Amino acid sequence: MKNQKKRGVLLALYLTVCLVIIVSAYFRLSKIAQSFNTQHLELITGLYAEKMNEEMDYLQNFVEEDVKMIQAMEDKNPDKIQKSLEKNLNQTMFCNIGFIMKNGEVYGSKCAVSDIKKKNLDNLALTARTSFNSDPYQSSETGNMIITVFVPVADFSQIHMLYVSVMIEQIRQLGVYELLQGKISVHLLKADSENFITCISSDNSSTAGDWNNLLLQQKYFEYNEGYSYKQWISDMRSGKKEGQFAAKIRGEDSTISYRSISSMPGWYVVVELTNKNISNITQHFSVWGGIYGSILVGFTILYMLTILIWERKDKKRYIGLSSTDALTGVLNRRAFRADVEHELRKKEPGIFLFIDVDNFKSYNDTYGHSNGDLCLKYFAQTMQECFPKDSILGRYGGDEFVAYLKNVKPETVYACMESFQKKIAHFTLSTGEVVELSASAGGVIFPEQGEDFVSLCKNADAVLYDIKQNGKATFKMK
Repeated sequence: MKNQKKRGVLLALYLTVCLVIIVSAYFRLSKIAQSFNTQHLELITGLYAEKMNEEMDYLQNFVEEDVKMIQAMEDKNPDKIQKSLEKNLNQTMFCNIGFIMKNGEVYGSKCAVSDIKKKNLDNLALTARTSFNSDPYQSSETGNMIITVFVPVADFSQIHMLYVSVMIEQIRQLGVYELLQGKISVHLLKADSENFITCISSDNSSTAGDWNNLLLQQKYFEYNEGYSYKQWISDMRSGKKEGQFAAKIRGEDSTISYRSISSMPGWYVVVELTNKNISNITQHFSVWGGIYGSILVGFTILYMLTILIWERKDKKRYIGLSSTDALTGVLNRRAFRADVEHELRKKEPGIFLFIDVDNFKSYNDTYGHSNGDLCLKYFAQTMQECFPKDSILGRYGGDEFVAYLKNVKPETVYACMESFQKKIAHFTLSTGEVVELSASAGGVIFPEQGEDFVSLCKNADAVLYDIKQNGKATFKMK
């Protein structure tokens, strides 16, 4: 009897210890999982903000190319200029294009002109001397939400400002990643009016593309102690660039992260993650822990290693999305500069190249923007084939590319550029037509001809400018 009691007590004690371990492990692992998702929420918010900025930059570049086109046109008739702009418009991306005369007359589709006047954007454009973006507004033609970019037309006697519009739906597509689908909600929020547009919804509580007011939604919010709606709005209106807090939304524990959009002053990307979407791996651990208590620690270690592996993989994925040029796959300007500056700190010699596609505007006008994009992709791919494997390659913007070659002599660079020119000389379009391509490039040596990124970039650009003024289609060192 005594032995049975002892065994019963030991068994009860053992089960109690196992239960305590399982419960403790469950809450601990839940906290780790929540922390894991919270950290990635910050990365996701930054990704959306950067993607929004890149999209606005792309729109600016597109309009600036059209500005150059109309400046080069011999016939200055407004109606012919409008027809030419509409002909070159990428209908899959943009919905409206037109311009505002210096006398205030607005050219474009009937609905676009009506919307611009209704929103008083024509008067705003007439007083503006620099590029600007409109707030999102509803198109009277399609009913969709759109954003319009305005760019001034310099050195033109009649036209003051060129504009192009893009649907919010197109921008929304930036965020449709399978990894995140159905797990987060993404909104564009204007701090001064507290109005927001839903870009992505994790459930059916709101419809993508719809306007709403944040204040009216507060009946669904329950903030944690020490924070409030007033504090949130105050932080954004005071210019705070980013922030994060926890709250219950529609009864669900959630984490909200926000970040400002530099190309749209006063606007924020707001990303909401509901905690119910946090991995349920910890629940599986608690069940198996009750059956196999002896291997609970092993599962815990396995889970933590899995978390670390996922985190590293996802971080690489997010960093990759924000550091590469979406069209060509080489580094974007920001990432290229960061990599080159890191290399310059080693104080080892190198050569900086500024490369430009010759006559790209004429190429675009002749074969269309889709073939223009194909040309840029081919250009970047050929750079990767012809330059040394450890070279740093990037797209500086538009049809301009940059490269930094490590520990090479000028003779090697000349040989690489000769091979590069030969490979791009004959380019086959998707239609099977073969066209001629060429490039102009200027190079400078580090550290003799530039001790930092800015001076290298400036000096290489000066060499490139000299080449383009004297025949193009060649490469020269400073």
